[in-house]
Amino acid sequence: MTQGYPPPPQDGGKPGWGTPPPTPFGPNPGFGNTSPYGFPTASPPPSFGPPTRPPAPPLPPPDNYLAWAVLATVFCCFLAGIPALLAATSVNERWLRGDQAGANEASLRARNWTIGAVLLGVIFWTTWMVGVFVLGWKETLGDL
Repeated sequence: MTQGYPPPPQDGGKPGWGTPPPTPFGPNPGFGNTSPYGFPTASPPPSFGPPTRPPAPPLPPPDNYLAWAVLATVFCCFLAGIPALLAATSVNERWLRGDQAGANEASLRARNWTIGAVLLGVIFWTTWMVGVFVLGWKETLGDL
């Protein structure tokens, strides 16, 4: 019982459904370029229009001013240096999250707080030196 299978050939040929009829115009041009496995090879699609440009290189992250913020905090003004440090450490975090605008804003804030800390430190130390050495505030120093 051969249910679901083609009947065996009667003329002694190969089993199967037979050979396909020949094409009237020769070999099929769509299948002339085949790979060793019998599948047609993929050819790239034709390109029309202007030539494409290569992608732009990725932008470098903005400067975080962390070294300057640390120096300004230690040597100039501690209170104004803390916000400079916080802004400087958030630059790289925002850049790695893909927030380019936020990283640029944090870089600008870090720069401004660092400059402010340096200016406040210069004002404080200049005032202190003028007061001690010029105006005679030596009594405020005690026995040094």
